[in-house]
Amino acid sequence: MKNTSERLVVLIVVAFAAVCAGLAGGGTENGVQQISFTQSVVPVLKKYCLPCHAEESYNPSQLSLDNYELMMEGGKHGPAVVGGKPQESLLIQKLYDKPPFGDMMPLPRRRKSAEPPRRLTDEELRILTEWVRQGARGN
Repeated sequence: MKNTSERLVVLIVVAFAAVCAGLAGGGTENGVQQISFTQSVVPVLKKYCLPCHAEESYNPSQLSLDNYELMMEGGKHGPAVVGGKPQESLLIQKLYDKPPFGDMMPLPRRRKSAEPPRRLTDEELRILTEWVRQGARGN
């Protein structure tokens, strides 16, 4: 670079890109992309979980996933999420075959439906698992 002004422009562009990545929930920590609860986890919960696990809906587990605080309170089976430990988090365990109790989630839209339940994509499972692994922050 020829002069100080060019260096300053490059520095500003790099700083702007870093700020934009952080605002989009795309910050990194130790080189690992940080998962944003609001931008990455909530859309998955809305798509698959909230039809049954909304606060105003009856569900036998008494687990409400309407917001971060309710999710972290858990339900009648205990905490849904154990930050840093996806293997101990019921939210993750219930998405795979042979959960510790009850049925694999999500259930079919109608209990006695012949329609198979919708399953999360590999990317959606990765997002939830990595978010828990990263400490399950309410960011």
